[in-house]
Amino acid sequence: MKCTRTLQINPADAALLSAIPPIRGLPRPTRVPLSFTQERLWFHSRLTGGGDACHLQIRLRLRGQLDDAALQTALDGLVVRHEVLRTTIGVDGGKPFQRVGPADVGLPLKHDDVTLRVDGEAALAILISNEAQAPFDLEAGPLIRGRLVRLTVDDHVLLITMHNMVSDDHSLNILAHEFSELYSAARTGRPHQLAPLPVQYADYTLWQRSWLTEEVLERQSEYWGRVLAGAPTVLKVPTDRPRPTRQDYRGSFVEFAWHEPLTTQLMAHSRRLGTTLFGTLLAGWALWLARISGQQELIIGMPVPNRTRTEITGLIGPFINTPTLRIDLSGDPTLEELVEQVNTAVLWAQVYQDLPFDEVIERINPPRKQAHTAILHAIPALLSNKPGASVELPELKLEYIGVDELVAQHDLALELDEVGETICGRLVYAASLFDRSTVAQFARYFQQALSQMAVNFGQRVWSVPLVLDKEGRHLSAELKPREVTFPHDRCIDELLEAQPARNRDAVHCEDENRSYRELNTRISAAPQVSEVQASVDNCDATRGTATMNFIEGARGVTAGELQTNSITRYHVTKSYREQIADNAYYEQLKHIVEPSFKEFESPGNLDTSGEYDNTVVPGFQHKYPQTGLLLVTDRCASYCRYCFRKRIVGKNSDEVATDFAQISKYISGHPEITNVLLSGGDPFVLSAAKLENILDHLLPIPHLNSIRFGTKMVAYEPKRFEDPALLPLFQRINEAGKAAVIVTHFDHIGEISVDAERIIRSLSAHGLQFLNQTVLLRRVNDNPKILAATFAKCHQMGVRPYYLFQGRPVKGASHFQVSLRRGLEVAHGINQRLSGIQKTFKYIMSHYTGKIEILDLGTDGHVYMRYHQNKAPEKIGKVFSRLYLEGACWLDDLPEGSE
Repeated sequence: MKCTRTLQINPADAALLSAIPPIRGLPRPTRVPLSFTQERLWFHSRLTGGGDACHLQIRLRLRGQLDDAALQTALDGLVVRHEVLRTTIGVDGGKPFQRVGPADVGLPLKHDDVTLRVDGEAALAILISNEAQAPFDLEAGPLIRGRLVRLTVDDHVLLITMHNMVSDDHSLNILAHEFSELYSAARTGRPHQLAPLPVQYADYTLWQRSWLTEEVLERQSEYWGRVLAGAPTVLKVPTDRPRPTRQDYRGSFVEFAWHEPLTTQLMAHSRRLGTTLFGTLLAGWALWLARISGQQELIIGMPVPNRTRTEITGLIGPFINTPTLRIDLSGDPTLEELVEQVNTAVLWAQVYQDLPFDEVIERINPPRKQAHTAILHAIPALLSNKPGASVELPELKLEYIGVDELVAQHDLALELDEVGETICGRLVYAASLFDRSTVAQFARYFQQALSQMAVNFGQRVWSVPLVLDKEGRHLSAELKPREVTFPHDRCIDELLEAQPARNRDAVHCEDENRSYRELNTRISAAPQVSEVQASVDNCDATRGTATMNFIEGARGVTAGELQTNSITRYHVTKSYREQIADNAYYEQLKHIVEPSFKEFESPGNLDTSGEYDNTVVPGFQHKYPQTGLLLVTDRCASYCRYCFRKRIVGKNSDEVATDFAQISKYISGHPEITNVLLSGGDPFVLSAAKLENILDHLLPIPHLNSIRFGTKMVAYEPKRFEDPALLPLFQRINEAGKAAVIVTHFDHIGEISVDAERIIRSLSAHGLQFLNQTVLLRRVNDNPKILAATFAKCHQMGVRPYYLFQGRPVKGASHFQVSLRRGLEVAHGINQRLSGIQKTFKYIMSHYTGKIEILDLGTDGHVYMRYHQNKAPEKIGKVFSRLYLEGACWLDDLPEGSE
């Protein structure tokens, strides 16, 4: 039987469809409205803060002789041709509108040079990820940006990233093709051969708003209302994890390929049935989804370029639409009948594709949840080619660069590409729901469904024999872990001094602008604070002229300013400077150690945890029953800019312990104290002899079962632990029947050096235990990927992460705080990326009332918390909540009485 598909359209609809006016470039109003698609994206950005779920990126590797001038000319030419690429979003009276910039605005192109990096490929992967995730400012723009990474003299990677407000997937092919022609023309000095664009995206928007009148919208909405009435809103494909309460856009993919004879059989059957190969594959997709979910009704999204008008076929812009197909399998149709049903649904969807799917959703208003997109969960798409695959440039060999992680807008998405007699494809999946191994099994299951179709189209849907071979070989290679090796050849100050030689007029700025020449001159003229050497006991923070260079601000700061504003003194170990200098994490790690003028402007107080009130003996605090905190020094190897003890550290403080006999007497009189934490300052700036003296007073106390050392020395100066006098000290603790515990402070994966890992493994072999505390810091590590990688690496080394601290509102450091909402997003994102045994940390606020575990932000608008520690034992474990105020970073920011 040959499928026949004659559509009976009612006369009213036919009249409307035949009366579609042409798109013309007409005079524009003062305020050009957004298109329906742009409007939805704008509302999404306002509600969620945007994010890389709305970003598109082309990644091209260019091998050969690259002409930088021709490259910039080509990129600028794209912006000249397409108004949408120089469009930003203005807001007037709460209503958004398009604002087109001048033709000569150009396309900003950043340059990165990793030619001297031994880990250039790893650095490239990080740059690609960071570039894809960096936010866009819809109002300020631009909404397209470029980045050129130089790997060698004749090996470059071009990254072009756009916001969905100005582009879509189909636009990537247009952009790649036009870029090829514009570059070739500029390289050879000839005019480009691109045809003039008859209209611009703003013209299309005005046409869409004028043609899609209320009458047209109503008629098309009636059709989609009938199609989707009573439709299932959730696809019940078995998942590896429960669906999160809020949709997580992290995605990955599994690749596969189908070869002859399967592909030729499917092509032959498609011709016999009078359908396209895409229609047959789409029917196979429906068969697979039905059988794996057990659902008799399916809603499948079908992305279409939505460029049926010849005037817009060559335009870049957000046109793509996703009309839906409703497939009914309740009558157990044959596979041939399924193909006919699918093809009929495809044709109807194309007839009514002009109404954007988001407008359909608004009008039929189905039940929605933040955990997933409305109605659409499984999306098929037939790709003609990858962006950039057809690009040809003179004297260059091009390669499209893929990535392991991408954005997943839906639970599952099928992408297919017909290459000769082979069909290549990939299943894109939501990483929050599925494991890679599961999706690889899905791909094999899908292939089985198509194989059964090729054998006999007379079989009925629910009788097709499908057996999933769980032991079968995966059709794609497993993800390969990347290891980053950090250079140790240059320091931050050396990089700064070298910059004027490369570009004497380059601008270095934070709050004020300076040329590199001026910056270097001013810093060189200012006296420096002398360095503190780890393991040197008589270090004196006041030696020499107490002046600090604020690298980001480019001016000297006097000793009086430091004291008045409680600014922590400045010193960074050579080891740490060499580790972070010029590596892919530098832009994040620099904020940990490099001063900023924000330290003068950050409000707060200097004792956020009530340490002064809990000091029972000078230098010893007893806040929680089982734990004592012993401040043994006010010095550090390097000084963290986010330090919460700015009142003490580097200040010659009188809060540091001096009478250890008195402290020992207090602990002996309080048998509830079972562990003591040595802190400060960093205890390992003290000599082993001084540490031995402290232990002389602590080890005889029978009820102490552990001695902890809180230190960032493992990150700042790991070779400090090569001191041969330290190992006997730790062994002495173990021999006394107590646990020797080092609490590391790794805040970022980039702080874990090769030397740090070597030291940790060596000391662990001698019986030391390792824990890790991390502080959540804005601009440093407020990214779940970074912290998940940090915690996973800690576990790999035998270090157990146990606290992720919310940044404290410390005077001079509160600019590092993130909101509680963002903190919870990060904490949940970390857990989603860690295996079960790696989920050992708690998201904690160290408040003056106690250590508070931050649990979740409820649908009732309250932040739910629990006392992890409290001075009053009866409060420990008690759950409470307060009404969340947007931007709140601390318990005191939440209104009292809202529990």
